[in-house]
Amino acid sequence: MSLGFGFGLEYSKLSGGGNTDAFIIEVKTDEFGISNNDQFQFTGAEGDYDVVAKQGGIIVQTFNNLANEETLTFSNGAGTYTLEVNAKEVDGFTGMRFNDSGDKEKITKNLQWGVFNDTRQQLFFGCSNLTEIGSDVNWLNAITNGYQIFSGCALTSLPNTLTLNSLENGSAMFNGNSLTSLPPLMTLNNLQTGSFMFLSNSLTSLNNVITLENVVDTISMFRDNVITLLPETLTLNNLEDGNSMFSVNLLTDLPAAVTLPNLENGTNFLNANTINTARYSTLLEDMENGNSNTNVPFNGGLSKYNTNGETARDLLIANQNWSFTDGGLV
Repeated sequence: MSLGFGFGLEYSKLSGGGNTDAFIIEVKTDEFGISNNDQFQFTGAEGDYDVVAKQGGIIVQTFNNLANEETLTFSNGAGTYTLEVNAKEVDGFTGMRFNDSGDKEKITKNLQWGVFNDTRQQLFFGCSNLTEIGSDVNWLNAITNGYQIFSGCALTSLPNTLTLNSLENGSAMFNGNSLTSLPPLMTLNNLQTGSFMFLSNSLTSLNNVITLENVVDTISMFRDNVITLLPETLTLNNLEDGNSMFSVNLLTDLPAAVTLPNLENGTNFLNANTINTARYSTLLEDMENGNSNTNVPFNGGLSKYNTNGETARDLLIANQNWSFTDGGLV
């Protein structure tokens, strides 16, 4: 590793300013971490790279010929730095992986992904001060497994360019963030496993293109949010395990296409929600007509049912040994 030239030079004069291939992050070195308060560790990094460090748009230090996980020491002392990571042409930088370790709390923003194309799991898991990710998300839109990539971060929004079109496993991907909405083009059409994906965020609704048409497992997927409305595009036709999927939200209605024909586990599915009587009764009728599974537990929250719903509910109990928790007959 070699250090240091260009102190005080303008960023644009050295790096060109518009380097779309660079991986650019903001770090605050005096946050808690395993390195000293004037250092930052490239936790779990892979590949060879150079780093340009700047403050206020001015280059203050450079670090050349780095390889894999390295710890940088800043001559300006503790503070906030923007780091531009430039991959080498041969065996170049591909990504970092914190996995709830290292200097996870020192990274505060991801300003640009650039060449970042890491497909490992739990990449930014535990980065509790990470509030922002870059909008050049081609690598994210191409991944199939997003297990815990941003779990335990502090994201309040996601780029509009994020679609996750190829995602099949989104388990705990955004668990424990502060998201209030989802990108408008995020359909999650290929998602199969969504367990804990958006657990404990602040979502108020889902965008109007989400179908979840292939999802099978949604354990606690949206639990502990404040969702009041679901998109009419939602189907859940292949859902088998819906344990706590919408538990502790504010739902009063369900899309007409949600009939749950393959549901095997509805434990706490609508816990603490209150679906209007007509819609909840129709759901009971739909499940009695279209779901042949036996021994299914189902939680309808505080929702009440009418006499038609009561008939369907009683048949599911008598003929298929279902069990129910809900608000009872209206």
